[in-house]
Amino acid sequence: MVDWTDDRITALSDQDLKNLLTNAERKSVADVAEKCRAELDKRNAAKPRKASKPRSELKEFEHDMSAQLAEIGKEVAGKYDLSEETAKAKSEGVKGFKAHRLLDSKGYAKLGGMQRDGSVAIERYISYRRGDSTAYLGVFLLKDAPADDHEFHVIAPKAFLEGGKPVAEIRPSATDKQKQPADSGLAFKDLPSAAAAFDKALAKLTA
Repeated sequence: MVDWTDDRITALSDQDLKNLLTNAERKSVADVAEKCRAELDKRNAAKPRKASKPRSELKEFEHDMSAQLAEIGKEVAGKYDLSEETAKAKSEGVKGFKAHRLLDSKGYAKLGGMQRDGSVAIERYISYRRGDSTAYLGVFLLKDAPADDHEFHVIAPKAFLEGGKPVAEIRPSATDKQKQPADSGLAFKDLPSAAAAFDKALAKLTA
């Protein structure tokens, strides 16, 4: 039986080391397996890691906005019952109803369809649907526009949105397919004002 000293293990190639680890685990030779794992960990730590590309200024702005919108989402979720279960229960009988997740799977604002298809530079949003009504809050930036030209859009049924305008008016570039399923919207230059309008719409939607 080979005496697997530290020097012998260090001299092995990566592949031979992995093979030895497999055999040691199969034969339950714990001390050899432990030495192999320690050597593999040491080698992995020494390998240079690929440097991640720095985000562009626009991507940094989008990431920051997604985080800020998510924070607003968490605040309103603490005030109103925005659970998918309640949305489904309150939407019984609505054909084709699908509950909206307030945030994406990573806890940030969701990626909008207009950004997804490349027709705008940024569309990140949070939304809640109950019945056939949806309340939406998002950041919106047209293609090739400077980041400072961004707007915050609140879209909801007219009954829930004071002074709401037709969605086509605040998003003239949107096709019928791209428009949010609501009949009115408001555009803001600052997020707190947009968040306040979204909060009011949610209060009426969940009443």
